[in-house]
Amino acid sequence: MRESTEGIAFVNESAVDRLSAESDITTTEGVDRGKRRWITAMGGGADALQQEMESAQQRAEPQDSPADVVADFIRQSSIAGALVTRSMLLAPPYLMSEQDLTQVLEEMGYIEAFADIMQNAGTQDDYYYSTQSISVNYANMCVLVIEKDICRTIAQAVRFECETYPRPYKVAMLTQAPYFFEPEQVEAALTAIDSHLDYADIRPVASSDGQAYLFSERFMSYGKAYGLCEWLEVEQFQNP
Repeated sequence: MRESTEGIAFVNESAVDRLSAESDITTTEGVDRGKRRWITAMGGGADALQQEMESAQQRAEPQDSPADVVADFIRQSSIAGALVTRSMLLAPPYLMSEQDLTQVLEEMGYIEAFADIMQNAGTQDDYYYSTQSISVNYANMCVLVIEKDICRTIAQAVRFECETYPRPYKVAMLTQAPYFFEPEQVEAALTAIDSHLDYADIRPVASSDGQAYLFSERFMSYGKAYGLCEWLEVEQFQNP
């Protein structure tokens, strides 16, 4: 009987062990499935949260105003040595209306951040540039060249040279940047200047080796102009 009882006890203990193991497996699988569902749910929530954070960041980032866009275009053009015309801002890709453009430009005039943006009113268009890259005199010259007012271009260049440095202006410089006038254009313009009252102060002078210069009687006499061009072309090389 003991043997039989022990056998029964052994069998019962084995059955209990199997049931316990099966229960553990079932519980573990249930927990694992629960974890997987939880992790999956958390993963989806994390993606949604990340997207929401990115969207919020984009909304929080300051957007460029029309004035910022216009100023940036003008500054980039000035770096390249070019002026921006009003008509360019009314054309693609900007396509601003006259009213909107006028309002933007007026606003820029009151904001310190745009203090470098300058306007030059020509006879054919308005021109804009940045003093960070282009001087006022260079911009004035560019406007006259663009509008093909050769006589005014020459007179202004000569007057600026005589007043600022002071020295006479070498005629050969008119064939270089930013003018690039042809010799025939220069000759025709000088003929017109010689007989026009608006340019009565513009006079020719030449060094002893025949280099042609121009000067303005508003800022220097013929004697001073001759002495300077003689020094520039001849004497400085004789007396290094």
